[in-house]
Amino acid sequence: ERMARRSGKDQPAMEEGCRVIVDEVGQLKRMVDEFARFARMPAIHLRHAQLAEILQQAAGLYRDVKPDVTISVDVAPDIELLMDPEQIRRAVGNLLKNAVEATDRGEIRVSARRAPHRVVIEVADPARGVPDTDKDKLFLPYFSTKGRGTGLGLAIVHRIVRDHDGQIHVHDNHPKGTRFEIELPA
Repeated sequence: ERMARRSGKDQPAMEEGCRVIVDEVGQLKRMVDEFARFARMPAIHLRHAQLAEILQQAAGLYRDVKPDVTISVDVAPDIELLMDPEQIRRAVGNLLKNAVEATDRGEIRVSARRAPHRVVIEVADPARGVPDTDKDKLFLPYFSTKGRGTGLGLAIVHRIVRDHDGQIHVHDNHPKGTRFEIELPA
């Protein structure tokens, strides 16, 4: 930034080089922050909370990110779970962030339903999908199918779900796309 101020507008190559350096340093800072958050995930603080409210809040963060992508939430208003609401919001938010990034057009669906002894939360997108060869590696730290990022988003989701004594699975979403299922004890 100092170099850019000193070079002024009369040296466009220097100005462009400085801009690239500042942008890359910002990206590195974001990566370091993400690594640090993953390394010291906060302990979960369980309390009873309404799942519908948490899913609506997570969806609200990504609703208007892309003009041709919509997000719908379908969950019964009476589903209450013993959970850490902030952590579950973060897990669903990470899934939605990935879904929005991968989707060019269409509806991303967030839903929750009761099943015997558990509640199943689904995030389904109409994007390109995940190759079968990558499905087993998706939740590993530092694995990414994108050309950028830290590869920690789904590892964080996996850890949050595991800390809640739950499970997460990835499936094909027919006719196309990806569907993540989070199973939490009811």
